[in-house]
Amino acid sequence: MEKTIIIGSGPAGLTAGIYLARAGLSPLVLEGMESGGQLMTTNHVDNFPGFGATTGPEIVKSIHAQAERLGVRFQMDEVTSLERQGDHIELIGMIGNYFARSVLVATGASIEKTGLPGEAQYWGRGISGCLTCDAAFYKGKRVVVVGTGPAAQAAKNYLEKVGDIVVGVVAPDEARSFSGDGAKLTQVGEIPADGAFIVTRRIPQTKFLKGVELDESGTIVTHDRVCTSVPGVFAAGDCAQPKFRQAIIAAGDGAFAALAISSYLKTLEMR
Repeated sequence: MEKTIIIGSGPAGLTAGIYLARAGLSPLVLEGMESGGQLMTTNHVDNFPGFGATTGPEIVKSIHAQAERLGVRFQMDEVTSLERQGDHIELIGMIGNYFARSVLVATGASIEKTGLPGEAQYWGRGISGCLTCDAAFYKGKRVVVVGTGPAAQAAKNYLEKVGDIVVGVVAPDEARSFSGDGAKLTQVGEIPADGAFIVTRRIPQTKFLKGVELDESGTIVTHDRVCTSVPGVFAAGDCAQPKFRQAIIAAGDGAFAALAISSYLKTLEMR
């Protein structure tokens, strides 16, 4: 029986692991088949304190190494089911089954990709799904917003405020494809561009949860910032906080969740 298990190895999960390890709780992190979360797809980061201009993978690598040094244990497994059973929580994975007194869900939210030709090749090489992360890198350069509705218009306004030159706002089916010179994006459909911002919905990775309250988008409903509707199950990061999707905020949520878990486990010990 584990004292605590963390599902997800992005900034929220790794930061929580660091705090819990220092509290002597020997957390187990289930990384999933792709460790690091959405930050692993970000090639340019200049707003994570202490790192300067760097990449998402470098930030994840550094936090992961710190967590390992402090005693966080890691297991590569994809959780397919989580359900409270009596006084503990049962997790069923693709590789093994796990039992814990407490669980932190930090599985993040993935961007709904357009699936257009060239998107995978130029993702992180001109194509981005994060305005706040990458808009500043395109100041004075041509960018295209790929999306529809008020969200796309809001993105256009934001990019122009930052100083980007928005040369088009197109729906995914109108964009048709992304093309470039092999190293970076140069065109969206027929529009020459230095960058493209995908403005589509985010998909919280929460389908495996049983009994945990979710809203209509699949986001985990929390109270007291990180507590879910199921005792002993906590949530942090983009799967529970959809307003500001930033790595540093996810890390802060992870720290808060770790402290909440520590308090919860102490309460169990006193019963």
